[in-house]
Amino acid sequence: MDAQIFSIGTEILLGNITDTNSQYIAQILTEYGINLYKMETIGDNFDRLYKAFKACDGKVDYVIASGGLGPTPDDISKEVAISVCDLTNEVEVHKKSYEHLISYFNGNTKAADENIKQAKFPRSAIVLDNPIGTAPGMIIESKLGTKYILMPGPPNEMKRMLDNEVSKHIGKDTVIKSRVAKIGLLGEWDMAQRIDLDQTNPTISPYITDEGPVLRITAKGSDELLDKGVELVKEALGAYVITTDDLRKEEVLINLLRERNEIVATAESITGGLIASSIIDIPGASDVLKESYIVYSNEAKENIINVSRETIKEYTVVSKEVLSEMLDGIYEKTGADLCIATTGYAHTGEVHLGLLYKDRKYLVYKQLNGDRNRVRLRCKNIVIDMAILIMRGDYESNIDI
Repeated sequence: MDAQIFSIGTEILLGNITDTNSQYIAQILTEYGINLYKMETIGDNFDRLYKAFKACDGKVDYVIASGGLGPTPDDISKEVAISVCDLTNEVEVHKKSYEHLISYFNGNTKAADENIKQAKFPRSAIVLDNPIGTAPGMIIESKLGTKYILMPGPPNEMKRMLDNEVSKHIGKDTVIKSRVAKIGLLGEWDMAQRIDLDQTNPTISPYITDEGPVLRITAKGSDELLDKGVELVKEALGAYVITTDDLRKEEVLINLLRERNEIVATAESITGGLIASSIIDIPGASDVLKESYIVYSNEAKENIINVSRETIKEYTVVSKEVLSEMLDGIYEKTGADLCIATTGYAHTGEVHLGLLYKDRKYLVYKQLNGDRNRVRLRCKNIVIDMAILIMRGDYESNIDI
């Protein structure tokens, strides 16, 4: 089966909002084993949208659109689809949808009547409930057999409708299953060189996220094939595999600390609290993170974590010597089992990153590329990866970069 996705709205074309709906729909289609033919964005123009819908008629099994279902004259998706399917003469008020409008507007029939456009559908339509908005969705079928699936534009309404309503009415070919392996410390190229990517079923595909490089493992029709792909990744990348579960890396670190009844503390200069913040993003962080300090200035390093002024003067603030004293200082101040410290120049990418765990210091120097925020993000990723591998006992004997 084949499908085409449309995102509808001039505001998307103008760049006023980001189209996240198409990405989500595409992911669901992949899971259903439905081939995605094309994704396209169309503004609120009847003729253009009519031509785009008509061009798909009879050529794909599904046209799936989000947006353009509101009460205003420029909300035209439903009218266009009805016209393409030659169902205009069937249109009538859908009683359940009209009653929902009245309920949504707290019994205000005037408000409901002003929005009644959203309650009108062809008699043969499958009307899709929208309990959190005013615009129901719709599925209608053309004479050439293409089904037009229309959903509202707000992402929370669209996702709920797709998951709860559309899924009941859409056919599924061989189900495609996937898992993501999150890889630590390696760059995308280095990761890709270590594994055979010429697999067919399962397939293994590399890409980059804000957490670093990942490998998506995809298999058709079988949990065993998916498990085979996961094992291939683990065999090829060994200790560099941080997780193959649906977990943030920070969550992996929190789980390790919680299992051992240990705590973490940070003293951050170049990262400016980014490491602590990323840990705090995860529920349960309060079990393991008790204290964190942003020591951006030289004075803060001296006054809060007792870095020696003489050390800064002799070696500069961006040095392994200062980093080592930062680790000593945060340990003396907090007694944390895992101590993390960072210093560097974000604008040049020259960074020193350090961890202290079980009385052992790990100091690394990196020359990173990218703008200042990219450099800071990469610093955060590196120390989270290091912390996990160090706590697992995998860092010293397995890491060769």
